[in-house]
Amino acid sequence: MFSGYRFEMIVGCMSAGKSSELIRRIERARLAYLPTIILRPATDTRSKPNHVESRNGMTSQAIVVEECKDILKYSSHAVVIGLDECQFFGDGVVEVIQTLLRQKKKIIASGLDLDYRGKPFGPVPELLAMADRVDKLLAVCRKCGSDFACRTQRLVHSSEQILVGDAQYEARCIHCFEPPGEYQLRLDLPKVEQQVPTLVLAGVDAAVEMAS
Repeated sequence: MFSGYRFEMIVGCMSAGKSSELIRRIERARLAYLPTIILRPATDTRSKPNHVESRNGMTSQAIVVEECKDILKYSSHAVVIGLDECQFFGDGVVEVIQTLLRQKKKIIASGLDLDYRGKPFGPVPELLAMADRVDKLLAVCRKCGSDFACRTQRLVHSSEQILVGDAQYEARCIHCFEPPGEYQLRLDLPKVEQQVPTLVLAGVDAAVEMAS
């Protein structure tokens, strides 16, 4: 029986070190001789097959699942279960995690809490409410260099909520983040020479003739 946290959530924007922290905690559980597994959704195609990888080079073996219900197929093999990129599992992952908790498993999940619009991402808000430990990690803002990046800036035009890839995004702080459709409107109006009305010109000509 676990005496500590049962359901831990690690969230934040891209490049915040979420996968690294997940791997670190799973390795600590292995050092304590606890059977562990890591699962990740097939939607995330950035890592090598059957692995979870972080941007700083940390890696660990993982099971790739097509649907969140497939997680339950492997739960009997471990008492500590890691879930990477949990925002991609869909709403069904909430019920899956509730089932695992009833089975007395320990869950460590990581993922994006906000999407490219700065809005809550998929099932993550409900998972955060369920968790008994939550850690929100920050990254370095790629625009101003501050240590407080908490948003994921999409750099390409697309209305799809899920667009997998590192080149399409960068970490931004809340001050540098630009939500789609909310960019400041900048209008460069053409310079037009001011024309004097004809009536005014006629009046000026008449006054000149009278003076002469």
